[in-house]
Amino acid sequence: MNSLAQDLYDRQIVERARNPLHAGDLPEPDLQGEGRNPLCGDRTRLDIALQGHHISQIRHRTRGCALCTAAADMLAERLSGCSVEEARAVGARFSAMLVAQDAPAQTIVLGAEEQRNDPLEGMPSLGVMEPLTAVRFHKARIRCVELPWVALKEALAHVRV
Repeated sequence: MNSLAQDLYDRQIVERARNPLHAGDLPEPDLQGEGRNPLCGDRTRLDIALQGHHISQIRHRTRGCALCTAAADMLAERLSGCSVEEARAVGARFSAMLVAQDAPAQTIVLGAEEQRNDPLEGMPSLGVMEPLTAVRFHKARIRCVELPWVALKEALAHVRV
């Protein structure tokens, strides 16, 4: 396997795909959302339980490739316990990361001082989802890891905070 493929199929990603920790259904979810990719047949459904405006639990039912399954499982772990607003912010960070250049932070020289300009600064951490950052170098696979986020957006579409 070449280096780029090894980065894409990081040990954590492969392990999450083989043994997802958050797969299954919730008996009475407060919200549900689904993402489908008609080109490859991948499909992810999220069941979400809320306590007020906080996500108390997420379960996913994913039929898809290793990246899609791992992304759904990592999303469920990362967002459990988050507020709906924070979940949306993590989603924005994830989307920004996927389209970021190789080095998102730029150094700007202003006179004698240097200032770092990082478009991802101030956004919440990806946490357990960090291994998925390698996908941004594999444009054909980005849709695989975005699918759970499509399902999340659908589920949260009618939640007002």
